[in-house]
Amino acid sequence: MRLREPSERSSMRLHRRLAVAAAATALFFLIAGSSAGAADSTFPLPSDDRAQIEKYLGTGVIGEPIAAKPLMAADQYLPPGNKVTSYQVRESSGKTRTENHKVEATTDPMFAPGWRYSAEPVGAFFLQKTADGGVVILGSQDLEEKVLSRYTPGEPLIVTGLAPGQSRKVTVKVAVSDLSDPTDVNHTGSLDVTYSYIGAYKVTVPAGSYDAVLIKWDYKGSVGPASIKLTEYRFIAPGAGMVAMVESRQISAMLIYNDKTKLGKLMQTKP
Repeated sequence: MRLREPSERSSMRLHRRLAVAAAATALFFLIAGSSAGAADSTFPLPSDDRAQIEKYLGTGVIGEPIAAKPLMAADQYLPPGNKVTSYQVRESSGKTRTENHKVEATTDPMFAPGWRYSAEPVGAFFLQKTADGGVVILGSQDLEEKVLSRYTPGEPLIVTGLAPGQSRKVTVKVAVSDLSDPTDVNHTGSLDVTYSYIGAYKVTVPAGSYDAVLIKWDYKGSVGPASIKLTEYRFIAPGAGMVAMVESRQISAMLIYNDKTKLGKLMQTKP
């Protein structure tokens, strides 16, 4: 049985484009991981995480652990502005496709000042710098489902100063609107997000080799009629941005909708 209303269907699939959204109070706190240690130490990749990543990126992408420092200011990780970076997307079905990403200053008054991070042809994210030099995602556009999701106070993308082996937990409320009328909220909900800095590793992708930090996001909650469980891994390199990513999601609603999508992304051209 298929959902007929676009707004309802889109809310159930909102995490396809990182739709963690707006209108709420968030609780932030640091959890020191058991593996946290001195600055510049190495952190071997846990076997469970390695298995999940290599399942969708393949072997040979993740190299040896390298010295891991606390996360730097977001500006040092973002790719050059107004430059296109292409990614090879590998879906669990075996299909491959290409996405083109670009960062530029946003002109949207809802999210300015900040950046618009487009991922063509799927959508865009709106980023804003925090007072401590980090960056959060304030909103996202899903061009396929034609919805806008807004985040208040924003989902962490780079948490400046976070040490390897540490995590930050965030509880956010979510609001989803049609792109045609962003003021009309169709669905709301909440998600628990755990943001973990696992370590730093040598990563080899079609675009070359990079020294990259590995960040893991775990999401759990519900939006509208949909229950959501999602895990994402991103390898992020200074001056290049995301060089590789894995997404594994499970979204279901009252036994009438079930979305189990798993995919990997590899940078194939440099920004």
